[in-house]
Amino acid sequence: MQSMGRDPHILSKRLAAFVKRQGSAKELSDRIGCDVRTAENIREGHWPIARHWLGLLLAFGKDLTDAVFHPDEAAARLELEVAALDQALARKRADLLHAQSYLARLEKVRARPRQGPAEDLTRHPAP
Repeated sequence: MQSMGRDPHILSKRLAAFVKRQGSAKELSDRIGCDVRTAENIREGHWPIARHWLGLLLAFGKDLTDAVFHPDEAAARLELEVAALDQALARKRADLLHAQSYLARLEKVRARPRQGPAEDLTRHPAP
């Protein structure tokens, strides 16, 4: 964990930055079970009392603790998650292109007048 020697309020700032990304003070108060003013204070960098911490932990779990106490590890984990999602998206796009190609070939076959045996649509066209 990074040293707090340079900024003794770093954890409060990290917590405030995290909860600000989660929505309005009203939404935060609904999620963690506090009044709106308390949620506004947390969003402004005031350290919450224990029962509000419990609400925060129940609402946000590991994402919260990583963002506040282990931001470097959280960033590394998120980079890995983004890379995995990028790979999954690339596979989905390739599948979509394959399906579109198949549908285009199918439409060509359907548009042709029938003369002889049907084309084998399971074969991939030569590159």
